[in-house]
Amino acid sequence: MVANKRLLIIHQGALGDIILTFPAILRLQKYYDAIDILCQSGIGKLTKALGIVETCYPLEAAHVSSLFTDRADSKIKNLLRPYMNIILFSFSDQLNQTIQHITSVPICCISPKAPENVRLHLTEFVMENLVNCRLIKRADAVVDDILQPNCASQPKNQDRIMLHPGAGSRRKRWPMTNFLEVEAMLNSDGLKPEFIVGPAEEDLVAGLQLPYRTVHALSDLLDLMRLLSSAGGYIGNDSGPSHLAAFLGLPAIVIFGPADPERWAPVGRNAEILRPEMACRSCFETGKANCDDPKCLTNTTPQQVIRAFYRKYGVYSKQG
Repeated sequence: MVANKRLLIIHQGALGDIILTFPAILRLQKYYDAIDILCQSGIGKLTKALGIVETCYPLEAAHVSSLFTDRADSKIKNLLRPYMNIILFSFSDQLNQTIQHITSVPICCISPKAPENVRLHLTEFVMENLVNCRLIKRADAVVDDILQPNCASQPKNQDRIMLHPGAGSRRKRWPMTNFLEVEAMLNSDGLKPEFIVGPAEEDLVAGLQLPYRTVHALSDLLDLMRLLSSAGGYIGNDSGPSHLAAFLGLPAIVIFGPADPERWAPVGRNAEILRPEMACRSCFETGKANCDDPKCLTNTTPQQVIRAFYRKYGVYSKQG
């Protein structure tokens, strides 16, 4: 018999994919005594620091990797035993079958993304699946009143504006020349733009190194959380850091290109998505490369980004 109501979430996805499940996990908190997550180590530590889960287990651990083989380690069996329910985000039917074979814990299996022919936002898709699995009530399947995490209320330097010119895919990168133009406009208005680059974006660092410019080369997601939590605003591409900035409640402008914002837009009260109206369909999930002229990215101008940012930044400053 389960001593208390514990839930385990297993997710192999990237930062942005998991952040888009946060509103659903926050809804689940009212139904369980504790929620834990098994995911990439750095993402798990971030998720715990934000108060989304109680315990994080790293996918990289040797006994966890046995889940993806024919023989599951006894340690992973013991890890799964205390839970009342498991939510598995996976494309793999085999992984679902492996877990069913080693535990009697009920599993709610959810695809990490909605079907491509369904223009449903991932957060809504997850909520719908949780309702279907009878893990939350229909009345709780909403995202518009999700509270911001505690770290979002820490003291901020309103003048510091974070710019993130990278993205997990180069196809999602707005031209660097545009970011530099945005930086110049923010500087001229007396603000303090600073750049963020991740470990997969080292190619951007050389072009940013100037004596007067601050560049944060970060590999630790907790450092990224602390940096964003202390800033006054954010401008970036469709990326994991943008999802985090939006979730933290920053006034954030997120520049979308080939991906569909109706399916993947960051969730946040002060976030705004910029993407021009296009006759063509979003192609990131269906095409292997951008078209020869990706106007979905290049048609968004630095002037449009600055105007959108000041709309959000002005409202945010009055609230702060």
